[in-house]
Amino acid sequence: MKKKISLITAIVLMLSIIATGCSTSQNASEPASAQAPAEEKVLIVRAIGDPMSFNPDTLPDDNNYPIVQNIFNRLVKLDTSKQIIPDLASKWEVSEDGKDITFYLREDAKWHDGNKVTSKDIKYTFDTIKANETYYMSTRLGIVDSIETPDDYTVVFKMNKADVSFIADLGWYGTFILPEHLFNNGQKWEDNPASKNPVGSGPFKFSEFKQGESITLVPNKDYHEGSPKLDKLIFSIIPDDATAVQALINGDIDMFENVPAGNVEELKADGNIRLALNEYPSPMRIIFNLKDKAVQDVNLRKAIATAINKEEISQKIYAGVQKPEYNMYPSLIKWASNSEETSPHFNIEEAKKILEDAGYKKDANGFYVTGLTLDVFEGSGYPEAAKLIEATLAQAGIDIEVQVHEYNAWSEKVGTRRDFMLEMQGGFMGPDPAALAKRFGTGQASNYADYSSAEFDALCEQGAATGDQAKRAEYYKKAQALLVKDLPYVPIVTFAGYDANRSDYINLPIDGTGKWGWAEFTYTDLAAN
Repeated sequence: MKKKISLITAIVLMLSIIATGCSTSQNASEPASAQAPAEEKVLIVRAIGDPMSFNPDTLPDDNNYPIVQNIFNRLVKLDTSKQIIPDLASKWEVSEDGKDITFYLREDAKWHDGNKVTSKDIKYTFDTIKANETYYMSTRLGIVDSIETPDDYTVVFKMNKADVSFIADLGWYGTFILPEHLFNNGQKWEDNPASKNPVGSGPFKFSEFKQGESITLVPNKDYHEGSPKLDKLIFSIIPDDATAVQALINGDIDMFENVPAGNVEELKADGNIRLALNEYPSPMRIIFNLKDKAVQDVNLRKAIATAINKEEISQKIYAGVQKPEYNMYPSLIKWASNSEETSPHFNIEEAKKILEDAGYKKDANGFYVTGLTLDVFEGSGYPEAAKLIEATLAQAGIDIEVQVHEYNAWSEKVGTRRDFMLEMQGGFMGPDPAALAKRFGTGQASNYADYSSAEFDALCEQGAATGDQAKRAEYYKKAQALLVKDLPYVPIVTFAGYDANRSDYINLPIDGTGKWGWAEFTYTDLAAN
C-alpha cells in the first residue's frame, strides 16, 4: 500500500506547486503539515469472489462473511481463537434449569442511519429467521419457544430444552442483527432493497460494490466502540491464488488470508510481509449424498474412504501445513475429538477387498464402480486435492469424475439444490462439538449428506444438555463412533493456513484474541513510523 500512498501524495504536492505558480515564498511561514495532505489509510484485503448477497442471514456465504462482519453486529461473536466474546450483548446469564438465556444489550449502539439498536431488532431478526425454513439458522432456532423483550436493552430466549452450545451458535453464521425499521415492510429479505445496500450497526458502512472487482467500506465514525482507524476498507476480488500472491508481493493488496502452502517460504523471505499461522476446526471433507442411490451402500463409502491418500494430499498440496485428518470431529478440539475410533487409513488392496466382499465385480476396464461424480469449488487447493483422490480411487477400481465450479455456482448446485453424488467442502465445525448436530443431525440445514440416525441425534442432544465437559466428551465421542460406522462423510486434511499481511499494518484480525472479532478490522491501523 505504501507505494500507492506515496505516489498519490507526490502527485497532489506537484499539482499544488503548479497551482501556486511554483512560488514557495508565500508558504514559507506555514508548517510542513499544512503543505501536505495526511496519509490516507486504505487497507486492501484479498477476496476470492463476489458475495451472493449483502444480507448476512439468508445463506451461508464465505465470500460475504468478512464483509458483513464489518458492517453488522451480533449478540456475541467469535474472536480469532474461535471463542465467544461480547458484541451487542455486554453480558448474558443462563437460568438454573438452562432454559432461559438473558442477554443485556449495550445502550450506545446505533444503526448507520442514526436509529438506536434495541431489543426489538433482536427479536425481529430471530423471529423472522425461525419463520423462514430456508434461512441458515432457522432449524437451529427450533429450540427457542419464544423471545421476550422486557425492555429496550434486555432480550430473553425462552428455550424448550437446555442447550449449553446455543450461545456459541449465536456467534457463528447467519445470526447478524438486522434493522427492523428497514426490513419489516412486508417484503421478503431477499427482495428488500436493504439486502443490496446494507445498513448495519458495525464499524464500517457500505460504500460501493463493483461486481467482479471490489467491495468498498468506509468507517462508521459513530461506532459504539470508537471510530475505526482506517479511512477505507477495500475487498479486492482476485479468484486466482497465484495472482493474489503476486498482488501481495507487489503491494497491490495488503492482506491475504490462507496463502497457498507452496508460497509460504517465499513470503517468509520478504521483509515487507508478515505471516501468522491460523488454525480452524474446519477440515476438508468429502460428503456423500445419501439420497442418491449411487452412494447409499456403506461398503462403497468405506472403500472410497480407504482409497484416499490423505498423507499425499497433505504433502503435495499443502506442504504438510494442513495435516491428514482421521478423526470425525476436528482433532484441533482435543477434549471432544475421538482419536481411537477414526475414519479408515489409506490401503488400496483393502479398498478392493471391501468391494469384492460386498459382491462388486470388475468390468472390462477393471472398474468395480463407474459413473460417480465429485463436485468441487475453485481455490484453496481443492481441485488439486480432488484430482489426487480421483487417481487413487481409480487404482482401487472406482471411477469418479471431478467437476470443478466457481464457488457461487458450486454453492447453488450443492448447497441450495443438493444436486450431487459426492462433494468436497470445508466449513466450520466449532467452536463447540454441538456443531456435529448442525452438520449431521436429522433435518439440519447444514446436513448436506442428509444423514439421519436417531441414536446419533440422541447422543448429540445429551452432549448439548450438560455442562460437565467430561460427560459431554463421552457423548460426542460415541456420536463420532457412529459416524465412523455409517460414513456419511470422510475427513481429508485439517484446516490451517498462514495469514499474510503487509508488515506496516497492525491490529489485524489474527491479533485479536479476546479483543475483537474474527475478520474484524475495527482497530487495524498503519504502524507508527
